Amino acid sequence: MAGCRTVSGRVLYVERVDPDGDGDAHFVLVSREGVTAPGISIVDVRHDLRPEPLPGPGARISAAGPVFSGSRGQRQVEAVAVRVHRR
Repeated sequence: MAGCRTVSGRVLYVERVDPDGDGDAHFVLVSREGVTAPGISIVDVRHDLRPEPLPGPGARISAAGPVFSGSRGQRQVEAVAVRVHRR
């Protein structure tokens, strides 16, 4: 798929309750890919892909999907696949 990116990294922040109410989760990752900013990638995970339990800060995740602009104009990965790396 054109415009798709894969990102991996440690979770810095999790938005567990989405203000618009559609049930998705947002993860801010420290990642080499730096989709959003140098060293930072934001991943938007739709409701049906949300991992349970939801990983918190320090967890390692990977995600893949197209890059879109978020509600504040930031570049973020709209995940079509998510993997939580369990220890």
